[in-house]
Amino acid sequence: MNNIENQIQLLRAEEQDKPVIRNLMQYYQYDATEYNNDDPSSFGLFDYKYLDHYWTDYGKEIEGRVAYIIKISDSLAGFALVNNYSVFNKDSNTKTIAEFFIMRKWRKKGIGKDIAFRILDTHEGLWEVKQEKENIIAQKFWESVVNQYTDGRYRKHESHQPEWDGPIIYFNKQIGGHS
Repeated sequence: MNNIENQIQLLRAEEQDKPVIRNLMQYYQYDATEYNNDDPSSFGLFDYKYLDHYWTDYGKEIEGRVAYIIKISDSLAGFALVNNYSVFNKDSNTKTIAEFFIMRKWRKKGIGKDIAFRILDTHEGLWEVKQEKENIIAQKFWESVVNQYTDGRYRKHESHQPEWDGPIIYFNKQIGGHS
């Protein structure tokens, strides 16, 4: 990964990047159909009703929404969306990984972990990372990433609430480094 590591870019997405994320979202949501059985619209597209919120004042300031584009060199490699929609901590300072997508050609190369660490390093405080209960690959990925990031100082909970049905990993990211 050493050659790739120097080329990985985590870029805060600006409003002009919204169409790029919307397009990448199609691949992400298509991949997720394996676990969630969602269907595209009658136009053959998947909708993500919250994407526009990442560039509104309310979305940024109240909902804590931040969008990222991931590039390897200058090639698009994925995206990540962060917000403060928390199942357990109704505290507006709790951050969550809302969506996280690495294109298949870049998977299993350590890029996802590198990007996850960079995102977690960017935001202090409480974190929740939710995974769909059927997506075993995501569960293994996030548990490994968070375990490494926190040196095992995290909790995992199986949520069956109406707000979320699946595992949730939560931890406190301390100021000045990993938790």
